[in-house]
Amino acid sequence: MNQIQEKVEPHYSAFAEIYDQVMKDVDYPHWAKHVLRLAKKYNFEGKRWLDLACGTGSTSLQLIGHGLDMTGVDFSPRMLEKGREKAEKKKMNLPLFVGGMDRFEQEGLPRDFDVIICLYDSLNYLTEAEQVQSCFEQVSAHLRPGGGFIFDVTTEYNLIQNFAGYTFAENLDSASYIWENEYNIVNKLCRSRVTIFMNREAGRYEKTIENHDQRVYRLKDLLVWLEDAGFENLGQYKDQTMEPPSQKCERIHFVARKAD
Repeated sequence: MNQIQEKVEPHYSAFAEIYDQVMKDVDYPHWAKHVLRLAKKYNFEGKRWLDLACGTGSTSLQLIGHGLDMTGVDFSPRMLEKGREKAEKKKMNLPLFVGGMDRFEQEGLPRDFDVIICLYDSLNYLTEAEQVQSCFEQVSAHLRPGGGFIFDVTTEYNLIQNFAGYTFAENLDSASYIWENEYNIVNKLCRSRVTIFMNREAGRYEKTIENHDQRVYRLKDLLVWLEDAGFENLGQYKDQTMEPPSQKCERIHFVARKAD
């Protein structure tokens, strides 16, 4: 007789165990090259980079392969655990720290990075304006003068076209998941309920529910908050291109420089 144990956990807890399988089609090599292209365009010098909300370290490991000295920060210990395993397997040095995007100051974490990146819609997980402002302030505090900040945000177009009212489901080798989405166009909040079924052993399943919330922010608000945190706005780009944002782009990359 099958038995199901159910529990609720913070996002990217149980999901960490299947994250890399779910994201297997993400082109991390291309994303890493795009970030490097942006850094080169604005003459960001130095090899000491911080990957904020680094997850399981896929982008960081790609960038190490391009000769950078990477450090990672993520709020999820279980995501970082997977990142350490991947780095050890590849025999790469990737220091990892537990910390939220809006509060990652801690002992041992340098405050003179040359570039800080925050990718794959991570910033949208900060659902209050004060959290985003705090994130920008923390990033500024951990960059050297003249250092670069590259991040992206998802767009309302993306959420309406690809998430609002949609349910995704997939069967994996040892797990299954259901991802249900609702988008509130008034408060700009996308609420996702992720149900994960892990096959722990014959006849026993572990059911975990995680709630993933993301908020869309206006471009002009993000630019004001960047300026308030001591950044010079250098440019915004559509998806993973060098073109300016359009009404029908799914993601916007921002490039900013900390004042000297």
